[in-house]
Formats: sequence, C-alpha cells, structure tokens
Amino acid sequence: MASSSNADKIRPPFTLKLAQTKDEIEACYDIRIEVFSVEQGFPLDCEIDEYDPIAFHFLLTTPIPSPPSEQSINPSTTSSSSETGEGQQTTEKAIGTIRYVPTLSKLTRLAIHKEYRKYGFGRVLVDGMHEWIKQNALNEKLNVTDDKEGKQVVKVKCHSQIPVIPFYARLGYVSEGSEFDEDGAPHQLMVKYIEI
Repeated sequence: MASSSNADKIRPPFTLKLAQTKDEIEACYDIRIEVFSVEQGFPLDCEIDEYDPIAFHFLLTTPIPSPPSEQSINPSTTSSSSETGEGQQTTEKAIGTIRYVPTLSKLTRLAIHKEYRKYGFGRVLVDGMHEWIKQNALNEKLNVTDDKEGKQVVKVKCHSQIPVIPFYARLGYVSEGSEFDEDGAPHQLMVKYIEI
C-alpha cells in the first residue's frame, strides 16, 4: 500500500469474502458492468460469460451509513445491518470484485468502483485471491504442480490491460509473450507462481 499524508487516502474499513449467495454474485456482476461496460466501453454482451458459473467470485465491501427506515423507529427492532460504535446503522456497499477461473487458473475481472481506487483496494483483492488459492488449492483440486525446486505451486495467469502491467508486476506477475488484442483492447499475458 502506498503511504500518503493526505487524509482522504486513509483506507476505509472493508470486508473481502468469497461471494456465495446469488445477491453477492450479482453484486460482483454489477461492479464489473459499471467499470468495464459503462466506464471503459467494453461490450456488455461480453461481460457475463461461460466462465462465471464455474468461477470463484470475490466481493469487496465497505460499511456505509444506512438511511433510517420506518422499521427503525422502534429502537428494539432487530435489523440485518450492523451498528457502529455510535449506534449508527450501516449497510455493506459493494465496491470491488475479482474472479478466479479454476479451469484456466486465471485471475480475471478485477474491478473497483472509481471513487475507491485511490485506497489500494486492487492489491487487497489480488492478495486476498492469492491467499484463498494457497488455503484452498488442494481442497478445490486447483491445478497444483511442482516447480523446479519440488515445491507445490499454482500457476496463475492474467490478461492485463497494457496500462495496468506495472500494477501486476508489483504483485509478482511476469509478462509472457507478445501483446494481443482482447475485446478490442491490447492486453499482455502475465503469470505468477503461488506456493502452497
């Protein structure tokens, strides 16, 4: 995480989890559509693909104040949202996602809402996915191989947009091969070996 003296760069609280319910997975889709289709102009019909049903989706959320509801007038009413130390009701807002496709051993669809990109959440998502791979590689029967030193590793690939190559390089990914076109934009294959 890059340090900054600006108060607005202090990372807000967050939760990163494996999306398991229909609502959580749809929240991941909504973030991807907003970032890739609406903001970056990639075709909407390419965003949800044949890999989504077999992929592991990770959802990043942050607590935000909830508007008062009619049911919250009675202080003893139980709510599904959490309370902060001051008694303020909060709701988890979906702000980022990343997807891991096990059959391809591929990191894909890393997306963060624009207003949250300055906090280093890209690294949080990638590191969280890497940690999940380490913890679950054998249980989920991921593509585990032995490296030259006999250590068990999972080779993770990603197709990086060209401007984002330095981001993945800082996380240990190495470029392989030449640039190529994907969905009308230049990309670079990058790989990382994760020891389990």
